[in-house]
Amino acid sequence: MILPVFHLKRVLPENWQARLRFISRRLPRRWFYLTNDRRLWRFTGEAELMRQRPNLVRYDLQPGCFLETYLIDQINTEGNRYFGPAACLVVHGFEILRFDCVGHPLGHYHAMRPYPYGISRGLVGEIWRPEKTMEDQVERAVFEVQRNWSYYLESHPWPKVRNTRFDEKRLAAVCAEMKSKMLEDCAADILVEERIPPVQRK
Repeated sequence: MILPVFHLKRVLPENWQARLRFISRRLPRRWFYLTNDRRLWRFTGEAELMRQRPNLVRYDLQPGCFLETYLIDQINTEGNRYFGPAACLVVHGFEILRFDCVGHPLGHYHAMRPYPYGISRGLVGEIWRPEKTMEDQVERAVFEVQRNWSYYLESHPWPKVRNTRFDEKRLAAVCAEMKSKMLEDCAADILVEERIPPVQRK
């Protein structure tokens, strides 16, 4: 078991960053998938941004597999506001896909894939979206989850994830609910409350 490098970057002082890069380049690339393993939250704790997710709803697909949707309302380091719905596919503790539907030009998604986006970066790299509006990005996100989930799962290094199969009818029903919820969030220009309500389950 290793501590994820991206957790260490948050706690180590600046003068350790070069050493951390030196070490991380010599680690087996498959280990970086652990940075997206939610089972590690028991040891490292949940990241602050993950705790602050308003309108969070979880849709169970089958044991160990679920979709999440929530509202993003953040200001990045350059002063740009990220506002819009997000969706995440989690399979046996791993975040396989995450879509940030915040409109053009900031809309993007993350995929747990081998080179060039996955093995060395996990879900950190941003893949920019060509769709112009939040609504179009939601449509694309739902399409990718419903139609291409097997493509993303079959490239995963863990056999349990690769061998997972979803019930198509259940997935279609969940995607329809998720799409409706995300489109509602597109129109909901609200402030994030200090206290986030508990996770709803459907």
